[in-house]
Amino acid sequence: MTQAASGGLAGEPTRPVVSLVSSVSSQTAAMFPAFGAGALALQMGDDLGFTEAGLGSAVAFFFLLAAVTSPHAGTLTDRLGPQRSLRVANICSAAALLGIALVVQSYWLLLAALGVGAIGLTIAGPGTKTMVARGTDARRHGLFFGVQAAAVPLSVLLAGLAVPAIGRTLGWRWAFGFAVAVPMTGLLLAPGYRARPGHTVRTGGATRGLSRIDYGPLNLIGLAAALGSAAATTMAAFFVSAATNAGLTEGLAGGLLAVASGLPIATRIAAGYLADRFESGHLRIVSLLLGTSTLGYLAAATGSVVLVPAGAMFALGVGWAWSGLMVHSVVRAYRDSPGAATGMTSGGLNVGGVVGPFAFGLLAEQVSYTAGFLTIAACALLAALAADAGRRRLIRAGANP
Repeated sequence: MTQAASGGLAGEPTRPVVSLVSSVSSQTAAMFPAFGAGALALQMGDDLGFTEAGLGSAVAFFFLLAAVTSPHAGTLTDRLGPQRSLRVANICSAAALLGIALVVQSYWLLLAALGVGAIGLTIAGPGTKTMVARGTDARRHGLFFGVQAAAVPLSVLLAGLAVPAIGRTLGWRWAFGFAVAVPMTGLLLAPGYRARPGHTVRTGGATRGLSRIDYGPLNLIGLAAALGSAAATTMAAFFVSAATNAGLTEGLAGGLLAVASGLPIATRIAAGYLADRFESGHLRIVSLLLGTSTLGYLAAATGSVVLVPAGAMFALGVGWAWSGLMVHSVVRAYRDSPGAATGMTSGGLNVGGVVGPFAFGLLAEQVSYTAGFLTIAACALLAALAADAGRRRLIRAGANP
């Protein structure tokens, strides 16, 4: 079947603005249940009766359920098409947010609501990436995937703003209630592109790609995604708790979380913009970003009232800038099956979201925040090594990551 140069089917025009807005809204909504709980944990913990370990377990459960189902979600997205996938994802996200706002009266009901949200995250991961691949100009996929990837820190930014703006004035339930507007935006705006098995997504430039899925490099890239996500997701989820433990007020910590999450929004978009101007080397940059982010985690491990927020902002700004580049590299390398391939990386991101917060919560409660930060610093360093190993495997397989 012939393909339009812009990335869609022949005779099927792309709608880049609507595709991007629906993708960003959907991904932001899918992540908000977990990050909202992290930012508002002090208030929610008092009402629902959970501590740092309980917060870590709740966030871990959210990402665990998403991780278990992620490998199948990519293939499902390729079959359903991006519009129907995002509709299902946004309905689940809206149900989770409404459940937390209106129904949750105990920690166990919170877990149930997060479970519904996790299903939305599972489908939103490959669904938003396929929407970008289908609905935008392939020559600018680096920029567009950077914008799509910025949805995750955007969710953290909204969660951070919710603490002083809504949580401390109206209460945490209102914060989740207002957040329902985000999945509704993604639900209503998702443009229709026909589902098509066996499709090919064109990539810009003279990039070499693989016509068949090779899980060897994908497993290494997925491992890098898991380890990098374990570090960055944990930092985002525990930023407010760690900052208040270091001596900051809850309101100031929430405001700093909003500032900190604004940094990876900018760096993800900038990295994607630059990726469109270079034919290769994207995974090398991913490895460098992950390795450099360890400095921020080590600074936060000092426990200093200055270095904890400063290190956290550096770690998020640098150590969370890589995901858009990673997705862009995977789509370029596995051009025939973007949903299935990015489903593997999304699964890695979700696995990291399980292990990181759970382990950090236990370490923070049973040992110290310092031990937790040192652990996620090691995760970021190992992620850098895994990304570079995956890059070398792709080159040997004939791709140009």
